[in-house]
Amino acid sequence: MKIKKKYLFMLAAALLVTLLISTGVLRRVDKWAQDTLYQHAGTASTDIVIIGIDEEALREQGSWPWSREVLADALCVLASDREHMPSVVAVDVLFAGASQDPAADAYLASAAGLFDNFVTACAAEFGEEITWEDGRAVSANTSAIIDFLSPYEALRQCTVQGHINAMLDKDGILRHALLYIEPAEGEKIYSMAYEAARLYLEQKGKQIREPSVNAGGHFYVPYTAGPETYYDGVSVNALLDGRVPSSYWDGKIVLIGPYAAALQDSYFTTIDKALPMYGVEFQANVIQSLIDGNYKKEIPDLPQIIILFILCAAAGILFMRLKVEQGGASCAGIMVTGFAGCLLLYKFGIVTHPLWLPAAAAVLYVISLGIHYMIAARERQRLALKEERISAELSLATRIQANALIKEFPAFPGRNEFDLYASMTPAKEIGGDLYDFFMMDEDHLCLVISDVSGKGVPAALFMMVAVTLMHYVGMREKSPARILQAVNNEICARNPEEMFVTVWLGVLEISTGKLTAANAGHEYPALKRADGHFELYKDKHGFVVGGMEGVRYREYEIRLDPGDKLFVYTDGVPEAQNEQEEFFGTDRMTAALQSTENGTAREILEGVAASIHTFVGGAPQFDDLTMLCMTYNGPAFSEKTTPPDGPAADLLTEEAAPPDDPAVGLLT
Repeated sequence: MKIKKKYLFMLAAALLVTLLISTGVLRRVDKWAQDTLYQHAGTASTDIVIIGIDEEALREQGSWPWSREVLADALCVLASDREHMPSVVAVDVLFAGASQDPAADAYLASAAGLFDNFVTACAAEFGEEITWEDGRAVSANTSAIIDFLSPYEALRQCTVQGHINAMLDKDGILRHALLYIEPAEGEKIYSMAYEAARLYLEQKGKQIREPSVNAGGHFYVPYTAGPETYYDGVSVNALLDGRVPSSYWDGKIVLIGPYAAALQDSYFTTIDKALPMYGVEFQANVIQSLIDGNYKKEIPDLPQIIILFILCAAAGILFMRLKVEQGGASCAGIMVTGFAGCLLLYKFGIVTHPLWLPAAAAVLYVISLGIHYMIAARERQRLALKEERISAELSLATRIQANALIKEFPAFPGRNEFDLYASMTPAKEIGGDLYDFFMMDEDHLCLVISDVSGKGVPAALFMMVAVTLMHYVGMREKSPARILQAVNNEICARNPEEMFVTVWLGVLEISTGKLTAANAGHEYPALKRADGHFELYKDKHGFVVGGMEGVRYREYEIRLDPGDKLFVYTDGVPEAQNEQEEFFGTDRMTAALQSTENGTAREILEGVAASIHTFVGGAPQFDDLTMLCMTYNGPAFSEKTTPPDGPAADLLTEEAAPPDDPAVGLLT
């Protein structure tokens, strides 16, 4: 998958995830996440007290509804000590319309008039209102006020009205309060909690500030206390019996309302979803948030959706740029940061969706895993095909190189003046070492062993060029020094990669045993006389072939007697390492040679190879192992009745090229 394509795919995924979340698929669980993250119990204000119409009051005063005289008596007790009056009294009971006892109605209104700040309840009934035009429905208002219940006239005239409508969310949890209702055009009735807080603050010489509301007129409620926190167990019946001292309500907001399950005025709230909260306790929580100015503003969904898409796009691109493990850590970090950021915004009065970003990040990370997997699968497939192609090419190159080496011995059947054997074990499938030998004419044998800088296919190709040049020049020139000089100049003229090759090249005059050799930076040869042992022959080294143009090489002569043996090798032999990273070395190599020095050339090489294998053990082979051994038997063994017809016979030519051959001129 191309880089741009995978990023575009992640952008599309980010857009899709954002749109999916915007549909409300996480609404319920996100609300619960809000409740868990935002709502925590604090310290309930002691300036708000509740006098409950509880089980005790219902036992003593009878079942609900009571005569209005009972609450009137309770209000008279509250007003009995004019030096210790409540700051505000709010009754969370609806007294809609006149009762069948006008005297009780008048008594209640008179008792309420004893207080400077008294709030009575009113309520709206909501329903669907359809607008019709020309006999067809053109619009529908599902939150229309279809009825409004207010206190009877006498009570309404002497009190402040506040609505007591509780608006549950779709999941049945009470998270918001309705700031006001508009029962008639131009008329605005605020909630009981708002009016009680306003009157209390005005009495303290302060002004209340309206909270921000949504399109439906609701504002978010940050609960201070859970169920049964504001309520001290003070019953209306205890108030009537005179068991409550006036100091209990002096200067405070007194809320009177239902506090019994039978009265069915309780709700599940965000601060405790297991225990219901009575309506009068909800009023106390809202009043405290209004008095404290603890307002929370809910950000509309649209700007949150836009921000979510931007963050999702950035997260998706980040996941694609990182490794899978790093992406997972980043995803976890984004999730934690999302929750922490929402909590921080909440402390500054901003309510957001805490689950949107963490959920989106998790989904996008899973998607990125799928994309990473597809990319990895395609890459593995590409690499497998590439490896298969390279393997096939290396196999072909190995076969080509193997075919270039003489592997059938004896290489020159019928030539008994010498015993010759060579082997190469590449460190890779194709090596940078090479050996060669060929008859320059009936009386001269050329021996070559070489090692190219580097390994693998490039080294093998370079080696093939070098050996081909040495073979070509060697068929026209018998001086090892001149052969190396011509090959060096030709390679330097066409060597942009600046590779080089070490070479030991010797020419044996079979009839006399004279060996003329030149060394271009190669390992010392080992020589064994017929009556002695293998020892290193420390010849003079010249510069490597391909290193610098114009180099002149020196050659030297060794007189071989019948039974003398020559061993040449590449640096892979002494530099073979075991598991302790120790080198095989020339001392061990000489000892290995001496252990089989009376054997044939093949037996000698096999003995050295076995010693290396035992020494190395399980350590990997880092360099090619190339060896060549020759035993000079002397001219007395010659049977030159016919030209050689072995595998090396094709290397012979009937006559050398004349000195002025153009091919020779290119190399001199």
